Amino acid sequence: MNTNKRTGTRTESAAADDVDLPQSSEEMYEALRKSEERYRELVEHANSIILRWDRNGLITFFNEFAQQFFGYSEEEIIGKHVVGTIVPANESTGRDLRPLMDHICNNPDEHRYNINENITKDGNRVWVAWTNKLLTNDNDEPIGVLSIGSDITKQRLLEEELRQAQKMQAIGELAGGIAHDFNNMVHGIAGFAEVIHQTSFDAKISEYANQILNTAHHAAELTDQLLTFARKGSYQINECNTHDIVRDVCAMLKRTIDRRIEIRQDLRANSPHIKGDSAQLKSALLNLGINAKDAMLSGGELVFTTSDMTVENTLSISDFQLEPGQYLRINVSDTGTGMAEEIRQRIFEPFFTTKASGRGAGLGLAAVYGTIHLHKGAIRCYSEIGEGTCFDLFLPIIPDKVDRRSAKKPVPCGKPIHIMLVDDEAIVRNYSKTLFEMHDHKVTTFASAPEAIEYYKRNFTAVDLVLLDMIMPDMDGQQLFAELKQINPTIKAILSTGYSVESKVQELLADGILDCIKKPFTYEQLEQRIALLFSDDEKPPELVSSEQSL
Repeated sequence: MNTNKRTGTRTESAAADDVDLPQSSEEMYEALRKSEERYRELVEHANSIILRWDRNGLITFFNEFAQQFFGYSEEEIIGKHVVGTIVPANESTGRDLRPLMDHICNNPDEHRYNINENITKDGNRVWVAWTNKLLTNDNDEPIGVLSIGSDITKQRLLEEELRQAQKMQAIGELAGGIAHDFNNMVHGIAGFAEVIHQTSFDAKISEYANQILNTAHHAAELTDQLLTFARKGSYQINECNTHDIVRDVCAMLKRTIDRRIEIRQDLRANSPHIKGDSAQLKSALLNLGINAKDAMLSGGELVFTTSDMTVENTLSISDFQLEPGQYLRINVSDTGTGMAEEIRQRIFEPFFTTKASGRGAGLGLAAVYGTIHLHKGAIRCYSEIGEGTCFDLFLPIIPDKVDRRSAKKPVPCGKPIHIMLVDDEAIVRNYSKTLFEMHDHKVTTFASAPEAIEYYKRNFTAVDLVLLDMIMPDMDGQQLFAELKQINPTIKAILSTGYSVESKVQELLADGILDCIKKPFTYEQLEQRIALLFSDDEKPPELVSSEQSL
């Protein structure tokens, strides 16, 4: 070893003596060959898609993982263009990928990272995240692109499901807000139509008023569909025999749809009893039947089938989740035209419809979705063009029948009472005062909570019943009821609401409010509630909000 006497360091020649360098061109070639083999082995066995393609888009290298992922052998893919093999001309979203591939070939530095849809040899669509690097020759001239890809198909599907869930939640919130204002207007229209109907001695005017009433109630039914989707409605929860519901639905469909459509029932379930709202379930099945009818314009077969199902472990179905337990499965299948996959993915969106303008609002299947979610169940759909459509509904059962006493028919209230009504809508206050006083009740109305509180402090002993609106400015019905209850712990109050806000209805029932009545309601409906409250009869059936566990 040569050492510099002044610095104590080795000279370059001495350092070179310690390095194991090839001594001949053969040794240099062999070292290079081994290095390339190690590099190729690393690339071939990497758990990533690795490929090279030239500036014309032709594939020049395709590693083993890429061959397994896309289904092409090296002989099948080398020399082929990326478009038409692993890249479709158009994504399923409609985006043309050919200009993108051309731009990556010519300007790879501008596409160091990109995500696009790819396609396997057997036609499956997959999403891949690509990292691209420019390849150059010894003169630094671009000769191609090195691309390394990762499969993100599952991640993409999860993101899409999340976006869909967020969109449906947002529209549901919008539907609930609209329903409150809409129901107040319908309530006023129906109320004054009822006043005209009861005060008119002219048969024609009474009939006209009755038509207004019927139209208003149909409008309220449309709102109910919105609220079912928004999962904000109030429902009467009882034991339901789904076989009876299916029989009723089939009977109604047979009377109303094309006679060329054969409707069959195959009721196999041993335990058809569930806890829920029979009206909402009947409406859901009717919606499915009517949609099937529209897909069978030349006739066909519509079949309702029930069966038992056991879920042993938590089961995910679409964006629903079934907990372990016993379930009833209702299958609704038709032999209609079927649906393309892009349509099937959107069928539960509110206001989405494939029908011509004026033939559907696009709320039917959204309402079905909301109803099944309300009942802690699940729904899924299978469909293929020309092969018909099949819906599966899964609902938790109750093994044994619930013993219920027969409901007593309410009788009209036998005495006039003093009602204090609090509602921020003038039309509701005016209608209520006019109609209730026609039936000899005394009515005092207030537009705001502070006015009502001050009046109640001075006169609570003279007030028999308080009728509260749920949604009001400054103070909502729950807060107002709490204030009034502090003044009079024995207060009798009914909540009037266009829709329940989350679980507030249940909280109010737990806090002591006696009943909940949904807008728009008729005087007869209110009179029945009053009769029950001021008699020794039992309270009305329990009302629950959609947030309560069924």
